[in-house]
Amino acid sequence: MFRYPTPTLAAEAGYAIAGDRFAILLGPSVAEGVIARLWNAAATETAVLEDVLSVLVAGGIHDLPDFAVAEFPDDETQPVRVAVRGAAIVETSDRTRVSGADARTWIETALAGAVGIRLLLGTGRPGGDLLPLGLGATRADELSWGRPFPAGREPDAEVTPAAEGEEPPGTLAPVTVAVPTIVPPVAAAPPTPPIRGEEIDVLQTISVDRSLFARPFDDDDELELPDFLREDESHDVPDDRTLFGSRRSTPVRSYALRLPGGRTVPLDRPVVLGRGPRAGKHPGARIEQVSSPHKEISGTHLEATLDGETLVVRDLDSTNGTIVRPPSGAAALLRGGAASRVPLGTELDLGDGVTAVFDTLDSSTAG
Repeated sequence: MFRYPTPTLAAEAGYAIAGDRFAILLGPSVAEGVIARLWNAAATETAVLEDVLSVLVAGGIHDLPDFAVAEFPDDETQPVRVAVRGAAIVETSDRTRVSGADARTWIETALAGAVGIRLLLGTGRPGGDLLPLGLGATRADELSWGRPFPAGREPDAEVTPAAEGEEPPGTLAPVTVAVPTIVPPVAAAPPTPPIRGEEIDVLQTISVDRSLFARPFDDDDELELPDFLREDESHDVPDDRTLFGSRRSTPVRSYALRLPGGRTVPLDRPVVLGRGPRAGKHPGARIEQVSSPHKEISGTHLEATLDGETLVVRDLDSTNGTIVRPPSGAAALLRGGAASRVPLGTELDLGDGVTAVFDTLDSSTAG
């Protein structure tokens, strides 16, 4: 059962979302459309905490609203996973409190044995009647589940947090969780061109435009083939200069990551991005250091490896992960060591305003 106190000023309140397996509370400064996308994510039967976080970070890790999210497991013996940011707080009926006040991004942890959870914005505003909330969304600064909490005020003496300066009992450290691999649809790879020296089938029929010849000829006339096409004589096949006067340029498609400031990183070998990656730990890779004043980007954050015409990106156990925005489809959060194959045009948001775009570089080879 979900409950919430009716806010005194609904237009200034935050947003509470109650789902089958999620409780979500957001600050009032939420971008348009986020509430509906969060509801759709929370209402999906297979949704996990990372799916909700993917919606929240779609606008960028550096521009997150205050939020509290609780994911309730199907198995009651498993802990409740929570994520908290900014002025949001999660409290349990056994006196555990998780605050996001000191987090640059968010605090994530697991609460074992919780029978009552309350999500708050700040300390909560005095509100009206405590009302039940089914599955849906409403304007509120507080949302509780399970064992009831008093509405509009701090927990009673039984669940009062520790005094200021003391460590709240029962506080759990953030935990590392596994993330499902995100694999967007990939176009079929083009057929491999034949290697020089292989035997290949050659069409035996040659169409001739008679207007190209200086004199007219009849169908019975026998065309004289050039020496290099005669089967009874051995001649070197001329190169393009003999046939066309100058050698033609052969277009070559190459790929790169485009970083802010016009910086281009070729993908001729694996690329490792981060605030301070070390070449010794990634032999053979191209090491690219990126600026992160707020330290939203980890020291060793992301690896990108070209595979045909797609890019395989792998999280290197970064703290905040990477937002993956394909040219079509929804953005997703890649983290926890997960890997994903992404198509051309995908934008990778590492945080602190740093993005890397999977793009092409057009070049040509000349003899």
